[in-house]
Amino acid sequence: MPSSAPAITEFTFDKGLPDPDALTQAWVPAIEQASFNHITDDRFKAFLVAAIRLGANSRRLEGVNVLNLVEKAGYSRSTFFRLFESHTNFLLTGYHLTCSLSIEVYRDLLKGKEMSIEEFAQFTTDVFYGANCTVPNEISQMLWQAHGVSHKAFHPHLPKVSKIILEYLKSNPATSELDVDQEELDGIIHTLDWDMLQARIDLGEVFPTLQQHKRLKRILYGYLVSLA
Repeated sequence: MPSSAPAITEFTFDKGLPDPDALTQAWVPAIEQASFNHITDDRFKAFLVAAIRLGANSRRLEGVNVLNLVEKAGYSRSTFFRLFESHTNFLLTGYHLTCSLSIEVYRDLLKGKEMSIEEFAQFTTDVFYGANCTVPNEISQMLWQAHGVSHKAFHPHLPKVSKIILEYLKSNPATSELDVDQEELDGIIHTLDWDMLQARIDLGEVFPTLQQHKRLKRILYGYLVSLA
């Protein structure tokens, strides 16, 4: 029998960059499960899951073409274009949906966990940095060039991240007394996310790197400690 994919929480960046293929294989079933729980349109769901699986196997934009998508999803080309109008629009819609679903995965991973400030900063940075590592830079660059009007428009899921983090910090014993300001937390999350996104879309940058991961963890940890 084939071995099951490792859990997302098994990956840490403390000892080096995880293998991107193994990291992707850990995220794929989690995102698929989240899609079953949060997407009601079966056609959207089928095309999204098809794109996730094709992307995981090829990690190249050319592997997620229309012919492969309709074959994998089990729907016609006419259904695809009726839903999404164009391949580029589909990729952006799929990207936004995947980002939003990754936040739901993060919410589920937090359930039942009691963590110190340091553990929370490590856990959150590992999860979100790992999620960003699963999106090929080539796809991020193409989508940003085609649709990147602003950071907030490109990543509309970020306010939900702040909300989930605030809910957790208030319910977690070690962090429940932190004086967290929602607007300030929003700013921190946007700063961390833009740091990652900029490295992914800038051809002159390298992503991922251990140095960036450590810097982002220090920023999050330093912010939280300052509230104690």
